[in-house]
Amino acid sequence: MKLDKFVVTGSSIPATLDEQKAMPIQIIDAAAIEVSGVNTNVLDVLRKTVPQIQGANNLGVENANIAGGSNNGASNVALRNVDTLVLFNGKRMAANAGAAGGGVTGVDLNLIPLSAVDRIEVLTDGASAIYGSDAVSGVVNIILKKDYRGAEVSAHYSTSKKDNGGQWTQKSVGMVIGTGTDKTNILFTAEWSQQDPLWAKDMTYSNLPINTATLPGMIGPVSGQYYRLNTSLNTIPDANKGQTLAQMVAAGVYVAVPGPYEQADRSTILSKVDKRIASMSANHTISDNLTFSTDFIYAQTQTRYELNPQPVSISTTTLINRGVTTLNTTGITVRNRYIGGSNRIYNPKSDSYRWTGGFDGKVNDYFNWNVSATYAISKQIAIGYNQVLDSALQSAITSGLFDIFAYNQNKTNVAKAGIFGNSIANYESGFYSYNVLVNGKIIDLPAGVLQYAAGAEFRKETLFATADLNSLIPPGATTSLWNNGTSLAPFDGGRSAKSEFVELKVPVVKDLPGLHLVTLDGALRHESYSDNNSTTVPKISIAWLPIDDQLRLRATYGKSFSEASLYNLYGPQSTGFTSSLSAIRAYDTSGNATGGFIGLQGHQSGGSNPNLTPSHAKSYTVGLVYSPKWAKGLDITVDYFNIKQTDLVGTLASGLTIIQSVEQYGPASPYAQYVALNAFPGQAGAVAITTPGQLHPDPDKIYVLTGLANIGSQSQHGFDVNISYLLPWKQYGRFRVNSNWTFLQSFLNNDDEYAGNDLYGSLPKFRAYTTIDWSYQGYGATLGYTRINAVDADPASFGGSGLDVGPYNTFDIQFRYDLSKVSPLLKNVTFDVGCNNFTDKTPPLSPNYSSPPFDNSAFSYFGRVFYADLKIKF
Repeated sequence: MKLDKFVVTGSSIPATLDEQKAMPIQIIDAAAIEVSGVNTNVLDVLRKTVPQIQGANNLGVENANIAGGSNNGASNVALRNVDTLVLFNGKRMAANAGAAGGGVTGVDLNLIPLSAVDRIEVLTDGASAIYGSDAVSGVVNIILKKDYRGAEVSAHYSTSKKDNGGQWTQKSVGMVIGTGTDKTNILFTAEWSQQDPLWAKDMTYSNLPINTATLPGMIGPVSGQYYRLNTSLNTIPDANKGQTLAQMVAAGVYVAVPGPYEQADRSTILSKVDKRIASMSANHTISDNLTFSTDFIYAQTQTRYELNPQPVSISTTTLINRGVTTLNTTGITVRNRYIGGSNRIYNPKSDSYRWTGGFDGKVNDYFNWNVSATYAISKQIAIGYNQVLDSALQSAITSGLFDIFAYNQNKTNVAKAGIFGNSIANYESGFYSYNVLVNGKIIDLPAGVLQYAAGAEFRKETLFATADLNSLIPPGATTSLWNNGTSLAPFDGGRSAKSEFVELKVPVVKDLPGLHLVTLDGALRHESYSDNNSTTVPKISIAWLPIDDQLRLRATYGKSFSEASLYNLYGPQSTGFTSSLSAIRAYDTSGNATGGFIGLQGHQSGGSNPNLTPSHAKSYTVGLVYSPKWAKGLDITVDYFNIKQTDLVGTLASGLTIIQSVEQYGPASPYAQYVALNAFPGQAGAVAITTPGQLHPDPDKIYVLTGLANIGSQSQHGFDVNISYLLPWKQYGRFRVNSNWTFLQSFLNNDDEYAGNDLYGSLPKFRAYTTIDWSYQGYGATLGYTRINAVDADPASFGGSGLDVGPYNTFDIQFRYDLSKVSPLLKNVTFDVGCNNFTDKTPPLSPNYSSPPFDNSAFSYFGRVFYADLKIKF
């Protein structure tokens, strides 16, 4: 019997379902998505069902705030907390538009309509030899339904009780319509979803006052001491204006306080989200050997989050209020916050478009081909309401319309002063590519068919950012015209890439004692960029069946890479002076200390770096797949993984630290390449460092780079285990058990251990997700269990005393019912209800997180979440 072959994630050569077991790949199909109880967001499905997706780089819409890594409402996935390539129907997508402002650079998973997803293939192995940049820890390939006939309407509603009263809700409606003929198929999908915001005051764990020094009536710190206006006053009395702070303290106008005060938190900890997505896909058979296919998707995502009213502060020697010198003391910072005003509101709105079209052809078994093109663009406008314009604030203080010393302001005067305004930022991310792929058989060998795949790709990506005049950072400045508000450096960058690749699948031996089957797969890819970087990476995979198809041993080895982001390459730079060099010790040419530097300043440049190179990785896996005949339906996979990354982009040390090291060690310093005399390194006239002690004779001729560089390293290793069993108890229905585990033994970042702590997001040493599913004659039920081991919030390896956070154990339950059992009129109507976390487990709190006070990339905001789903098929 000839088995059908399909192209699966991780290879460009079609393979049978059994041959796919040569790679560590997980498939989350529509049924698995349904029983997960998560029906509105692809990232949430992945974080729940794939334990390998953990760590701080897995940002979702819940993080769409200042503390959320600048994802601006996007959802970013990172297998094992490192770079992961995201594909949509096997093709690349545009980066998150917010990357143009220095935000996360990954693909926004909000673009995907979850109700239209057929399956998600997750390859947990490096694959740059197949796909190119970013596939360091693996690939997430999201594949939509196709060749669908009929129509389906679905609705989802979930709710959870807030600790302090009221209900939080999340809801969605989806539609899938497919039609076709023998030669043509067309599919339309649409989806709308909405999520309520969650306020800090709503939950017990976050309904806490926050410590802040920026409150009405506050001054300081002055030599570490804070002062607050006497609460019996509203502002400084006229009789005391013009006095020094010490005189006012003596007069009782100001009172020394221990430190920052506590203020009620008026912010959101979970964003409001509104998503609208529509897609279309079609394929048409032109002839027996030629097919055309295309797909288009449009997505709009809008998030809204709020922060406490804008704090304001002014550092001054003398402060003039209504033309009168109100305070006369050197080094004073006067603080205020217009408590009577509105919250700061941030409202990013993204519109994304993506089109792909291509032809598939077949000449014979030796030559199949595909040509395709992809075009994608993502635009975002991010509005920040109720920002404070610094020039208007200064004028209002001088005129007396705003009294920065006062507890309470005159609202009419504040409105007249025009202090508040809205910031507007515009971001845009563009992408297009052209791809050519050929594959087929080469020759029949005794052990099987020798197969090949080869191809080429051209792609270009662009990023653009601009803002309103008040939000732009003026030349030579470090902040915008807002007081402690939004700042943006305009950015316009792009690059192109060309790549060529080849892949071979070699059947080595077959039907020998101990060598029932051995196959070898090898791939090689070369990728070159318009910024003159280029990389060539290989990958080798081997599969060995010692006796029969019950036991399969597998191993992979490969190199991967990630090209530096456009923002890191071509984003804003700042040039200025170092601090005084008087604290640096001088050395002679033999490296002996001779005294100190003269108290002059050197030249310093930081920010982006156009000379960044790709980061590189080496990875290997060794594992097995066991499918015993004595337990038909049982599959056990065990894989050891090891990833080592070098040349990661990071920020160099401070300018003074770099200069001190180069002065002492000369060219032997790890920072020697970042320091020169007369000009910055790489510029005309720059004099390289050749000996210790070369800097101190001319300190004002020192030029140091303190920006981004390829200086980081990272490594991790551990085990993945999956057990899946379709039990043979057919008389009682269909029972399936699936359990997915990951053991993280080590995660080193620049030699610091993060496995088992939450300093780099929660990286527990063990995490698992297990489901027991039953279905019988239109009825169904699922029990789910999530286990996340405790993590250390104060690890001894970082000088701490140890503080366990967790463990975290949650149980989910779902019941499904075919309503045609109730009435024939309800044929093709299914209904399910469930409860996620029905044991009402609260998230484990950690001192390393503040708003909310736990790692929201790992733990739910809620205890019990009840939900219901309805599907109607036509």
